[in-house]
Amino acid sequence: MRRPWGILIVLTLPVFIGALDLTIVSAILPEIINQLKLPIDSRFDDASWAVSGYLLAYTISMTFMGRISDIIGRRWVYIACLIIFMFGSWFVTIAHTWPADWYLDGYRWLYPNPDTHIPPALEIRQLHMIILGRVIQAFGAGAMVPVTMAVVGDMFPAGERARPLGFVGAVDTAGWVLGHLYGGAMVKFFGAHGDIIVDALGSVGLDLGYPTWHTLFILNIPISLVALVGAWYALRGGEFGHRSGQYFDVLGTALITLALIGFSVGVGGASPESALGAESFEDLSTHSSNDYTIPLLIGAAVFFGLFLLWEMRTRHPLIDLKLFRKRNYSASAFTNFCVGFGLAIGLVSVPLVINIRAESTSQEAFQDAALIAGLVLSGLTVPMALAAYPGALLSDRYGFRPVTVGGLALAVIGFVLCSLTWTSDISPWIMAFEIAVIGVGLGLTISPVSTALINEVPMGERGVSAALVLILRLVGMTLAISGLTSYALSRVEQRTRALGNITDIDERQAAYLDATVAQINELFLIGAAVTVVALFIALRLHGGRVEKGAESDHPRPTLT
Repeated sequence: MRRPWGILIVLTLPVFIGALDLTIVSAILPEIINQLKLPIDSRFDDASWAVSGYLLAYTISMTFMGRISDIIGRRWVYIACLIIFMFGSWFVTIAHTWPADWYLDGYRWLYPNPDTHIPPALEIRQLHMIILGRVIQAFGAGAMVPVTMAVVGDMFPAGERARPLGFVGAVDTAGWVLGHLYGGAMVKFFGAHGDIIVDALGSVGLDLGYPTWHTLFILNIPISLVALVGAWYALRGGEFGHRSGQYFDVLGTALITLALIGFSVGVGGASPESALGAESFEDLSTHSSNDYTIPLLIGAAVFFGLFLLWEMRTRHPLIDLKLFRKRNYSASAFTNFCVGFGLAIGLVSVPLVINIRAESTSQEAFQDAALIAGLVLSGLTVPMALAAYPGALLSDRYGFRPVTVGGLALAVIGFVLCSLTWTSDISPWIMAFEIAVIGVGLGLTISPVSTALINEVPMGERGVSAALVLILRLVGMTLAISGLTSYALSRVEQRTRALGNITDIDERQAAYLDATVAQINELFLIGAAVTVVALFIALRLHGGRVEKGAESDHPRPTLT
């Protein structure tokens, strides 16, 4: 365990599981809805927060837990977050039992008059408790990624960080890439072979019941226990328990948390997963708008402005804004925001094209379309995860700027290629190949951008800076979905109105399909434009190239 790479492998196991759970619910949400027998009006409003609530809590946890690890040490923060994640996983599996009853007792205590306040139905209470369990999970999972990245900064000297950070980026990306496919595949496997599993466990004296979607969260617990024991021993060195003696910025944390909540709720919890089942921009817009959108977004902007003012005045800021004066820090932060923006366009476009051209509206046709969309999306996300580590190797050899600029240039080519060739009858194979160009390009930027930013900060700022890398990418993705959805919907309506009054149903549907695909092509051009902006910003990056023998000039810290 004294070897840094051995420690890193132990720490990235929970990172992978936490990222997996970020998208796993999108695949099993229909099963949860059917099992709970939810009413129609709750299918997309309440149930979608099982995904969006996790993403919001994941982001908020990154914001302040990375900073806490800077103050009290990586070891205890990592272990505490892993325990929180395990508790949340267990809570999801029992949410339909006593937590739902406690929810009712608490509601009746607050509102004792049943004539004026009718308690939520049992299925709604169960759903809310599942969402609560997901939020608890996310508070633990979100912090483990930046803390692991900060541990890389603690263990490896500046000239050796690109490869381990590329590895962390690849593992994290692979987790949320595979979550949807893993969840869907496991639910189908349980349905087809549940009896065999029950008999096999019964033969060794175990009676765990018939496997369901709950089993996916139960599996998190033994795997996390193994990782917990490994982390306990791996992080026993003094470097990982180092206390900086700094103060925690409570007010700054509260302000940025309120800003993130207002932003996320204001855009309706929009996330890439909300696009997987959307059959049109109109369907997608239901996830990114509500009656309180404008007030919430104004409130988010106000809280964010207050956060910036406070950070400039306080002696112990959550994020030292002076770091943005450094070229690598500011360029990396903005580039990562643009990468998230461009990535969201690809994640939204594929399901819309596949779903809207489904030949029927039957449940079977919908499931087939979802499977095809997931496979085509793998053409974007899997190459992105796989390209993260080669991006680190290239960064060591050529430096931060050439690799980041080259990756962004490749992504621009992919965006333009998609915008010129995607039609209403394009083959899924061609879609997957062309969108893979975008994935490879964006994946190449993961390691150099992260390394350039972390190398700019001292040990006491690495946790919060690592969190910033991830938060900006997630905010970029959310902003792209919420902002471009309304724009795209209005543009599709303009295109269809320009065709005149079409009375034939088939012709009208074909015209709407063509208008939607044309708008998706326009979104790809917007993605190309944003990526070009990121490319020019990335030209400000410098350093990163590791000369032969340079590692020997940076003694590796002793891990005991």
